[in-house]
Amino acid sequence: MKIHDYLSPDELKRLLSALLVVVCFIFIAAFFGFTVLPGLRYQAHTATTGAPVQAVQGETGWLDPTEYPAQARQVIPPIDPATVMTPNPALMARGKAIYAQTCATCHGPDGKGDGPGGKGLNPTPRNFTQSAGWKNGTRVEDIYKTLNEGIKGSSMVAYTDLSKRDRMALVHVVQSLGAFDHGASDPKALAAMEKLFASAGEVVPNRIPVSRAVDLLCREYAEAHPEGRP
Repeated sequence: MKIHDYLSPDELKRLLSALLVVVCFIFIAAFFGFTVLPGLRYQAHTATTGAPVQAVQGETGWLDPTEYPAQARQVIPPIDPATVMTPNPALMARGKAIYAQTCATCHGPDGKGDGPGGKGLNPTPRNFTQSAGWKNGTRVEDIYKTLNEGIKGSSMVAYTDLSKRDRMALVHVVQSLGAFDHGASDPKALAAMEKLFASAGEVVPNRIPVSRAVDLLCREYAEAHPEGRP
């Protein structure tokens, strides 16, 4: 026996349409539960700490109570390693601006791991002023690896939405927050980074707010399945 023996083609079509509506609803509910609710809990937590905390626009990860601003696609050509491998005033200024926008909420303005967004996190945000406990290490290549890959089991996510130049700017700012010796870099690791910067450009894709993405998905589904509308 087959399902066609029990249902007509029209009934089967209506059943599949209803099933797709349910799947779409479950997806939206799951997305809400894993992204929006944690942000609301974060806001509720920080609201009880005294002075109100202003959310940072564009912070990466599920802790972000706001949304990414829209950003047009960028095609970035290869860069001269000499402009990013060592700090310079322009690179440091760029890095400090990015740090204030994306990192200070959790790591604190001075890098002590005491930002309002880091309260209650386990593990707690890294204290950049102390030399102990760094998962990947404190050298240039180590911090770049953390920004490039994130740290599993923590709230530190990968910052691949930033260009390689911006990630290197952050590397130098993070190192500047600690007065301790960050260690000598591995020449082979630095050479590999320089080769990557000089030989490969990159594409930063279009980016839209999460709410806009959900709205577009639901609209496209509704237009493709008008019979599934209530």
